[in-house]
Amino acid sequence: MLRTVIAFQGFFNRHGFLKSFFLCIFSAILLTLSFPKTDFWILAWFALVPFLLALDGKSLGISVFLGYLTGITFFCWTLYWFIHVTLPGAALLIAYLAVYFAIFSFGYFFFQRRLLFGKIFLLPALWVSLEFIRGHLLSGFGWVSLGHSQYKNLPFIQIADITGAYGISFLVAMVNVFLKEIITKGPWSKARALKDFLYPAGMIVLLLAMVFVYGIFRLLEKKDFPRARVTIVQGNVAQELKWESGQWPGIMQRYLFLTRVAAGEKPDIIIWPETAFPGFIWESPELFEALREFVAKLKIPLLLGVVTQRNEEYYNSALLIDSAGNVAKQHDKLHLVPFGEYIPLRRLLPFLSVIVPIGDFTPGAKYTLFPVLPQKTRQNFSVLICFEDTVPKVSRQFTKEGAHLLVNITNDAWFQDTKAPFIHLQAALFRAVENRRSLVRSTNTGVSCFIDPYGRIQKYVEDKKGQKTYTPGHASMEVLLSDTGTFYTKHGDIFTYLCFGSILMGMMRRKKSKRRNFKD
Repeated sequence: MLRTVIAFQGFFNRHGFLKSFFLCIFSAILLTLSFPKTDFWILAWFALVPFLLALDGKSLGISVFLGYLTGITFFCWTLYWFIHVTLPGAALLIAYLAVYFAIFSFGYFFFQRRLLFGKIFLLPALWVSLEFIRGHLLSGFGWVSLGHSQYKNLPFIQIADITGAYGISFLVAMVNVFLKEIITKGPWSKARALKDFLYPAGMIVLLLAMVFVYGIFRLLEKKDFPRARVTIVQGNVAQELKWESGQWPGIMQRYLFLTRVAAGEKPDIIIWPETAFPGFIWESPELFEALREFVAKLKIPLLLGVVTQRNEEYYNSALLIDSAGNVAKQHDKLHLVPFGEYIPLRRLLPFLSVIVPIGDFTPGAKYTLFPVLPQKTRQNFSVLICFEDTVPKVSRQFTKEGAHLLVNITNDAWFQDTKAPFIHLQAALFRAVENRRSLVRSTNTGVSCFIDPYGRIQKYVEDKKGQKTYTPGHASMEVLLSDTGTFYTKHGDIFTYLCFGSILMGMMRRKKSKRRNFKD
């Protein structure tokens, strides 16, 4: 056995690039296991270490290549489900997202010669800055960010009400950088004395302890807020059936049956998923009229997703039908999905319409608030349609506008029975913590659930075996209607802007240092 180990060590010493290749793949594996459905979140705290070890001492070109390799591998394994929508689009998306790993490697090349204390701040700041850009550029795609891996690590994610989810990414990246430095330049390597590690180690331990204590304090606090009894319905309609007109009556009957059963729990409001109404209202007015009559007989308000049309423009909308059967309010989706609801730069790049043959929706123009219990309280809720619950600025603005409850209606049936619904849920959960608002999710195929203002998933729609996706059902629960304000809601991504500032200062100091060395 010992001879085998020695042989492998000698092989890797002779083939350094191959060693780096396997280290990058190993990092991608650890990162992937940190996310759903495996959810081994503890792995994220050291998953980047092999990747960082692979970058050490490499040329700029090799570093960028290794970064791109790691990114391609990680995003292939976490976002493979996008192929169920479009294979060429999935390839383009993964190829694009991997660029951020390459850019991080580019930055690592220039910052790796920094002192330890500088590196454990600058490299996490670089990581966070890139995640922020990824979440905003080209409409943004912030899924599977490093901090999201900790969504079940409740004490540590409470800091999101100050820093947003990016603060958790920073902490995880910081620990990874420090662990890598210990491995390569720890006291046993004779490259650095033990005392050189004591101060940074003490600082990291203190920082993590403060975050943990803050999280425990938040989790233990009890506040008395008004409550509303909410019912969510999960229809489980296959995507290929949703737009077949012959299936519309059957789909409607499925939702009506589930809703009739759910009404027995006497909720204050019932919520259907995104585009739950089959087809288009203007093509099947008799179905919509029957739905209004059904709601009027139940005497329970119904929120549902529909496709609406105004002036030859199409909207992904949420309608509130009040207890009298009248359409009380409508909200149009604000943040559209590129290549899902519209084609970016369609006129400049017409070939994209061939790759993803879809028509364009029109974005909504305002943040609409719905009354939760108009007969009892003035509390309001907002509707996040589709993946808007993964976009921090939308939830934050709704909260600033006066929403006491966040409701997400979505349909992940596009991606079939994969890890996609769970990754979606993972990202959405942080909107509850950031704004200290309950988040209610009603989805077509799952995961439908109730999340409290602290990120605790309180109840799912699931069958007797615990299956949460691709099963029809409903669930009811009393949810908090919180009016707590948070630093993040009020001030936004100040922490991330500080990370950008740190990177800028680090670059300026490096430039001054090079000038000084040149003069010497």
